[in-house]
Amino acid sequence: MAAIPELKRKTCTYSFHREPLTSLVELSNLVTGGNQKVFDDQYGDILALLKIVVDLVPLQTLLQFYDPELRCFTFQDYQLAPTLEEYSILMNVPTRYQVPFLDVPKEVDFRVAARALYLSIKEVSDNWKSSGDVLGLPLKYLVRMAKEEAKKGNWEAFNAQLAIMIYGVVLFPSMPNFVDLAAITIFIGGNPVPTLLADTYYAIHSRHGKGGAIKCCLPLLLRWLNVRNVIVSCGEFRNVPLIGTKGCINYNPVLSLRQLGFVMNGKPLDVEIDESVYFEKRSDPVRVEQVGRAWKNIGVKDGSVLGKKFAVAMPAYLEWVKERVGTLLLPYDRMEPLQEQPPLIHSENVPAEYYKRALMENRQLKEKEQDTQMELYKAKADKLNLAHQLKGVQGEDASRLKSKKRSYEEIETMLNEEHHERLRLQRAEANYQKKIRDLEKQLRNKDVHLKKEVDLRHASESQLREKVVELREQLNEKLTPLLECSECDLLIDQCQYLKTLIPGGRLS
Repeated sequence: MAAIPELKRKTCTYSFHREPLTSLVELSNLVTGGNQKVFDDQYGDILALLKIVVDLVPLQTLLQFYDPELRCFTFQDYQLAPTLEEYSILMNVPTRYQVPFLDVPKEVDFRVAARALYLSIKEVSDNWKSSGDVLGLPLKYLVRMAKEEAKKGNWEAFNAQLAIMIYGVVLFPSMPNFVDLAAITIFIGGNPVPTLLADTYYAIHSRHGKGGAIKCCLPLLLRWLNVRNVIVSCGEFRNVPLIGTKGCINYNPVLSLRQLGFVMNGKPLDVEIDESVYFEKRSDPVRVEQVGRAWKNIGVKDGSVLGKKFAVAMPAYLEWVKERVGTLLLPYDRMEPLQEQPPLIHSENVPAEYYKRALMENRQLKEKEQDTQMELYKAKADKLNLAHQLKGVQGEDASRLKSKKRSYEEIETMLNEEHHERLRLQRAEANYQKKIRDLEKQLRNKDVHLKKEVDLRHASESQLREKVVELREQLNEKLTPLLECSECDLLIDQCQYLKTLIPGGRLS
């Protein structure tokens, strides 16, 4: 009878958002010698991300195995999940036990952004643009400013500007050729690892089963390493809730213990793998604040709790994974395990005393190897912590010096601006004073002219009055009074009488 083929789930085709990095690679080539050590100590190993060739085939294959319920990649007999600790080691940036990035500020503080970019407030505000639905600075502008700083040998400013460009284009990509406010805010906060891991999970989870574009920091998906301490919970959450630039999502660190080198004894507790967080940030800002508060109480476990490192999975765990695979289904045909599980049942043909002795020696050697590895990891972790503590102390001193320097520069700029404004006002006042003097001179000239006209008018009026008096005297001399005439009175009386005699009362 022919074997019934095993059921498989459908595969999806994913695309991956990748920005051209030519300009950033050219700038990174300028970071050499002692300046490279200064850059790495301050910003971590982010320059190495520019040189990673992202092979899309492994990523395309990896995403087919994503388990949306457990927030991990479930293969036929084991599971993998990227962790905070791995991302921290990959970037050489410690995960700070504090509230991570929540969201961009509602109002842009250009003073803070200018201080981080080593630019003036006016330069930042004048070049602040929008791209799509985000705000920030064009990559072309930042590249030009970084080149100018390199020409001047101002490597402190150059390093900061290059680091911010890597944050905006590689770590937290948003719009093409653009560094948005979220990337700048995360850079200033100095705790990028939780947000990086959140963006990775959120991008993969939101596109699972749909295909389409995956936008996150792709180089970090290809570089997972072993670590010692594990963050397993935050606040009231039994797993770890993450806050990204777009949304919030939890991941389950308990599923990554085997890849971190610890024993997987059996199925994890349901509360350790249940979905506790998955939502878009702008849909529930109150929940974002709740997740942020949970990060004030971080639960960490190390080897003293998880046990010595011995990367083995017990039958109970393997059986649970197989049951999970039966429910989830695999995207491809089964294969032989790439790494054989250490045998739990040994051959009975070996004499008991030799077997016990070999088992004891083998156990002692493994414990010694594990202790050596633990010491090595502890030494590396201590070195990393000391380096960052030293960087923090130096950073505080440098920050104070930079703050003073920036304050002096800002005061000097303000004084220069006030001086130029005062000169402008003085020039304007001088112009107004000249105009007033000209107007006063014109008024005085007009007053003199009017006074002359008034004097002439008064003189003319006086002459006219004298002339009128003279004419009146001459007229009085020439006029003679009329004499009384009785004959005239008689004639008038006669005319009145004749008028009465004429019929109709008419006198022609």
